[in-house]
Amino acid sequence: MVEGEKPNFLVTEKSPYLLEHAMNPVEWRPWGDEALNKSKNDGKPILLSIGYSTCHWCHVMRSESFEDAETARIINKNFIPIKVDREERPELDSYYMSAVQSMTGGGGWPLTVFLTPDLKPFYGGTYFPPEPRFGMPGFKQVLEFVARIWRERRDEALASSEQVSQALLEQGKQSGGELTKDILASGYTALASIFDERNGGFGGAPKFPLPLSTDFMLRYHSRNGTELALRAATKTLDEMARGGIRDHLGGGFHRYATDRVWLVPHFEKMLYDNALLAKVYIEAFQVTGAREYARVASETIGWMISELRDDKGGFYSAQDADTAEGEGVYYTWTPEEIGRILGSDAGTFCSLYGITRGGNFEGRTILHADASQSLEKRIGGSEAEVYAKLEGWKRKLYEARLKRPRPKTDEKVLTSWNGLAISALSMSGSVLGDVEHLEKAAEAAEFVLKVNSRGGNLLRRSVGGEAGLDGTLEDYAFFVQGLLDLFDATSDPRWLKEAERLTRIMVRVFHDKKDGGFYSSQEEAPWRRKEDYDGPTPSGNSVAVNNLIRLAEVIGDSALRELAANALKLFASKMEDNPAGHSCMLGAVDLLVNGQKEVVITANDRESAKEMTAIVRATFMPGMATIVATQKNAAALAKATPLLEGRSPGKKPVAYVCENFTCKLPATTPDQLREQLNPRTG
Repeated sequence: MVEGEKPNFLVTEKSPYLLEHAMNPVEWRPWGDEALNKSKNDGKPILLSIGYSTCHWCHVMRSESFEDAETARIINKNFIPIKVDREERPELDSYYMSAVQSMTGGGGWPLTVFLTPDLKPFYGGTYFPPEPRFGMPGFKQVLEFVARIWRERRDEALASSEQVSQALLEQGKQSGGELTKDILASGYTALASIFDERNGGFGGAPKFPLPLSTDFMLRYHSRNGTELALRAATKTLDEMARGGIRDHLGGGFHRYATDRVWLVPHFEKMLYDNALLAKVYIEAFQVTGAREYARVASETIGWMISELRDDKGGFYSAQDADTAEGEGVYYTWTPEEIGRILGSDAGTFCSLYGITRGGNFEGRTILHADASQSLEKRIGGSEAEVYAKLEGWKRKLYEARLKRPRPKTDEKVLTSWNGLAISALSMSGSVLGDVEHLEKAAEAAEFVLKVNSRGGNLLRRSVGGEAGLDGTLEDYAFFVQGLLDLFDATSDPRWLKEAERLTRIMVRVFHDKKDGGFYSSQEEAPWRRKEDYDGPTPSGNSVAVNNLIRLAEVIGDSALRELAANALKLFASKMEDNPAGHSCMLGAVDLLVNGQKEVVITANDRESAKEMTAIVRATFMPGMATIVATQKNAAALAKATPLLEGRSPGKKPVAYVCENFTCKLPATTPDQLREQLNPRTG
């Protein structure tokens, strides 16, 4: 590897991704006034390169091109090179990704965009090889071509930049519409049409987990009893849990599968994927009662805690796909390796997880479970004995794997993704009864409030305890969602008060008072748009409107509900045009048009409320607000929410179920409560 003799302008940055390029001979600068002003003063276009630390092809382009002296010479002579970590600046990534998609019809990372000094894109692409191959131009060719265009045909470049910018402006406009249950039916139909009946999931290869779409199908089944919606969700979750996309030893899921059958993954592991997947597996457990879903969720969260958790309570963002030995080597096995560790049990384990001499990935085997026969028959013994034995084998192999060269961890603590983690941990604590997970949720919330905050406002990220960058809409929305889920799990009014406080800030900073909806960033800039697309993560607007509807009911503020309704109307036409790309936002529509439940349980203490609380926790009802008021916390809760008005704890537990501004008779027995919670009969 050839490295520069001296560091460039990235050397003082905190982002692990930017620091990976700090010794490149390319004179990289971070995004900011210094770099942008230099482009204007020198009259040079900007080479904007966007990626992230665990991106495989970002690593490839770095080693092939950005560490190459001749490529660096061309870049430094003709451009102002700027590096951006997409996880630090999601608004820049979204805007310029849309630009490249409009110019080329495709996108991805690394993202390579050429900008005029006034930041308008006029040419772009993704990964470029160092020399022409596979029908792709070489990167040096691209650089020379763009430099020549800028020197000799600048008017054409400027005209192109104006066209692209205008297209992005039009793309960002919302025409509005009405909210009806028909939008929900359209969402279901769109997802059902691309459901892979044979392999699970939605669409073909490469196949992404799409937990938001799975969640929507569970919701739709819950409201309407539609069996295909339930089958689409459970088939998808079953196949992913068995496939190579799941880390069967360490827990958690890889980024995506390169095939239709979930076997060969791209091996990076992201906090957001795993937080969202853990949550939807818990929801599937609520709907079906199948313990395997609970196990998958617990293992996924266990991986988050053991491998991504900062010792002060926050969660790191990701683990790399690569090690020095190559992508996937860390996670794959041979029968000989299994034999050395498990001895006489190796044959059974290899049979269970498809480990063969020929392998299924470059001569090695990606573990994948065979569902053709029950574990009890293949291992022998009761369910408890079988799982104890299986976990013992997995633990030995995992401990052996830890001795291999490990994939690097990106140690950024992102506020938004920690919000998703807090939601998953809170749900595990409340539904699965895992006290440790509930404790870790509270510690993560404390971390964000203490470290990733300044003057009561949220910051985007921290590294090594040093925080920076103004919080974006998704930081506020995702973290508030985490706080609401933590309040729902604990009935601790502190979390509700923080959720309300941060929501007020979010509305003040990001809300468009004229047209409705929320801007994604704080800056008044071309890339300040209202993101609404729900992809691997939900959009900030989707989570924000869900939060507003939930919070409005709990604190009794109908104005928040009105803000949510206006925002959803703004995006209604987009939901109609592409319902499958708005799964999370459709969840907010569901809450708005179908209503949500609020449940208040009053009891002398938590122990006497235990049976009724367990019934509520076992019920799948997204958006349902649950408050458990006891003699100990009732006074504090009454100050935080009007839902306790006239409902003082007595000696016997009582449950109050309300929906659509109407309350049912108090439920004094578990059976009465079950009936009132049934989404189709209650």
